[in-house]
This record gives sequence, C-alpha cells and structure tokens, in this order.
Amino acid sequence: MSRHSRTRAGVAMRVVLATVSTLIIVALVVVSLVYRPSWLKADSSAVSRSSVSHTVSPTQLETYCPARMTIADTEAYGDSEYQASNGNVASSVRYTAFGSVFRSSALTLGSDDTSSATTLNKQDADDDDEIFVASGNVDDGAKLQDTRLLTSNDGTGAVSSVMSWATDGDLKGVSAASCMSPALEQSFLVTGTQTGMTQQLVVANPSAKATSLTVKVWGTDSSGALALSTGSTLTVAANGETVMNLAAAASKQDALYVTVSSAETPIAAIIRSIAMDGLTSKGSDYAAANNTASKRLAFGALSEGDTVSLYMFAHQTADLTVSWMDGKGLKQAHRQTIEGNRASVIDLGGVPKGATGLIIDASQPVSASAKVEDDGNDGQADFALVNATGPSHVSALAIPDQASAKLGVMNTSDQEASAVLRCYDADGKRIDERTITLKAGAATMLDLADIDGAVAAASLDDDGGAMVWNGRIGQEDVAKAKMAGLSIISPVDLKETKEQIRANADMTVVR
Repeated sequence: MSRHSRTRAGVAMRVVLATVSTLIIVALVVVSLVYRPSWLKADSSAVSRSSVSHTVSPTQLETYCPARMTIADTEAYGDSEYQASNGNVASSVRYTAFGSVFRSSALTLGSDDTSSATTLNKQDADDDDEIFVASGNVDDGAKLQDTRLLTSNDGTGAVSSVMSWATDGDLKGVSAASCMSPALEQSFLVTGTQTGMTQQLVVANPSAKATSLTVKVWGTDSSGALALSTGSTLTVAANGETVMNLAAAASKQDALYVTVSSAETPIAAIIRSIAMDGLTSKGSDYAAANNTASKRLAFGALSEGDTVSLYMFAHQTADLTVSWMDGKGLKQAHRQTIEGNRASVIDLGGVPKGATGLIIDASQPVSASAKVEDDGNDGQADFALVNATGPSHVSALAIPDQASAKLGVMNTSDQEASAVLRCYDADGKRIDERTITLKAGAATMLDLADIDGAVAAASLDDDGGAMVWNGRIGQEDVAKAKMAGLSIISPVDLKETKEQIRANADMTVVR
C-alpha cells in the first residue's frame, strides 16, 4: 500500500472513532437525564425505613386561670337602675404544684412585668409531704401559671383554681373553676341560649403567635352542626383573649355542644354562663372544657335540696341509665335514648335525701355535664356547672382562697374500693391523710371544715382507678347574706403527660 493510501485510511479511522465516541457521550448524557441510581432516590420505602419515633414527657407546663366573672355589657341601654351591674364582685385564686417541681409562678396574661409575678413557695424542697402553694386574685385579668418540672411522672403537675363571688348586682352567688392546660381543641356542654341566658365563650392564646379558630356548635333543635349567625371563625392575638357571644351565634337552644379548634397553636377556653330573670339574679358559673366521652361517667358533691339537669351529647344514638349514688349504692333515676349529633337535656328534678353523687351508664360513648341549682332569698338563685368524668389513678384539687369546700367522692366500680385522701394547708404542709373506703356504687361527702386546719388543696391516690370526686365550693360572705352560692369544681388528673415525636429522614433534601 502506498504512503498516500495509508494516510487516507488513518484519517478515516480517526473519523470513525470520533463519531463513535461522540455517540457514546451523547448516550451517557441521555441516560443520566432519565435514570437515577437507586442509591440516589428518596422513595417512600426508604423514608419509612429511616423513620424514628420517640415518646417524650414535657417538663414545662402552662396553665390558664380565667379572670373574674363579668357581665358582657353594663352600660348599653336603659336607665341606670335597670342597667346590668357587676356589683361588688370579688375574686380569688389558689395556685398549687404537686410532685417533682423545680419552680412555679403566675403572671397576668399578656403582661411583660415579671416583677409582679406570683411565685409559689414550698417550705422544704426535699419534703415529699409538702406542695408548692400561693394565693392571689384575678381582678386585673386572667393569669398564666408557668411550672418547670424536675421530672415528669405520675403525681406531678400544676393544680390551681379561681373563684368569683358577689352579694350585690347581677352576679350574686359563687362561680369557680379549676385552671386548665391549653390544647388544640376544646369541647363544651352548656345550658343553652334561651331568654335570660348569656353564654360568653372566652378564648385565650398564651403563645407568642396569633392563631385562627374554628367554632362549631350543635343545638337541641336538630341534629348536625348549626349555621352560626355570627360566623364560625375567630382570631386571637398573641398573648391575648377574644370573646364570642354564643347566645347571639346560636339563639333559642335548650343546650349547646361547642367545639373550639385552633389551627396554629394550643389555646385555653372557658364559657362564662350567666342567668337572669328580669332584674333578678339567677346565678352564674364558669363552664370548663369537657373533653371526656365514655360509656360510664359520674360526678358528685350534690346535696338534698339541689335540682339537677343533665346536658348530653353523643356522636351516635345512645341508650342511657342514670342513677343516684348514696352511702349504700345506686338508685335508678332515669332511662332515656338520646339522638346522635344533637344536644339533649334531661331534667332529673330534686336530689333525693342521702344522695351525693350521680352516675351515667350508656351504650355508646357520651359526654355529659350538669346544672345544679340552689335557691336563695327573694327569688335569688345560683347554679353550678359540672362535667361528668371517669376515674383517674392520681388527681388533685386546689381550694380557692376564701372558699369553703366539701368533697364528694364516688365509687364507680362494681366492687368495694379504697383511695387515700391527703389534705394540705396554705403553707403547703400535709395536715391530714385518710383512707376512704366505699361499697360498690356508693358515694360520700366530706366537709373540709371538719379537718384540723384550713385546707388549701387535696389529692386522691386511687390505685384501683374506681373513684370520681368533686369539690363543692361556697363563700362565707354569700352565706352570711343568706344567698344561694355554690359551684362544683373538678380535680386535675396528675397522670404523666406524654407526647409522641416522629422524625423522618428525607433524602430529597440532598441532590
């Protein structure tokens, strides 16, 4: 082959190799665009396999104590003698903290003045026979109690309560409630919106971020949620409160079941319920959140002479049996079927002699509250709103400062049961301990005035999980004025709080 021929052949070979190389490179580029190796992919199975779940117990607690009772509008219209009046309403609050607590203090909601904070004190930080206690009032607004725990376990937590009372004006009588922990959703059963009833939904946002709320209401007229005339959305500013008039939103109902849901941050809520008959005060009370639905519920601290109305709600049709509880056991009072997704009212009339508790058995989970009424002189009356609950293994109750109290204890089980009651004074010292033993279905009442020393708080240890208890609250000034004055408050469950936290590895954030 000539030199010239060899040169042409070499050139042709290089052209072929260059073309092939180009095709290979183009092919690799195309493959890289349409195909990713499995080790670079973040598919759902890889994410689920790398998911980690932890159960934690928070060591910082917030508790909301509502401001004193107040009327919605005291100067809207009419001559001064016919205008609504708060009268000489006063208030008190008792803060306590039980168990393994580092410190606890309370400050007015929205206030930045930490120098005005109320600090709870304990005589001996290493003494298990003592608790943290402090007293004050809620005249200048709602309080937010902040509690830091050393460890989170059963028997540890913040347990506080507020009370309002008056002997003049339109709030005559006593109103009281246990302070509550914020949550994303709160539910309520209240006494309705017929003429003379005012229902003020007060929602507090203790966080540093504003939140929007959705309010849903079920009434007695029909099943299903009502269309609210005032709208169903509220906004609550950071560290603020907002008020919704439920009587305007859903008028002429005999009872209301209300849910309040927050989209962004936990909220605390309460309903101020006030009754008037013309110019005559018929009582007021706080309606606390009722987040319990069960087939067996109970409440107590009742007395002969009270009249009781039950307020019920269930998502499904349920058959109910209602029984009084006395020292010997159960006495059937009423049977009824209630419709699902509709609030219901049951008038039980007067409490029979010797009965101090009431128990509800249902075929489906139900929520239940009660209005307990008492009459005073000259037509004046007062009422207590109390939620029916189930037993808890360890719980506690704070007695508001300047209050008198009786404890109603009920055995909701089908066999004899015992629990240990411990009482503490205003210095946090344990001043009494006793074992309460009750027959199946029996109830009893303990007057705290019979204990040697003024009781500021009490706890109930119930290893068997059979007992339900309440505190019947009165006030000396109201009693001396021969006026009806009562409220029934519920204890706080001191079960260890647990939260589930899940973390998922997401490989899509690294590409």
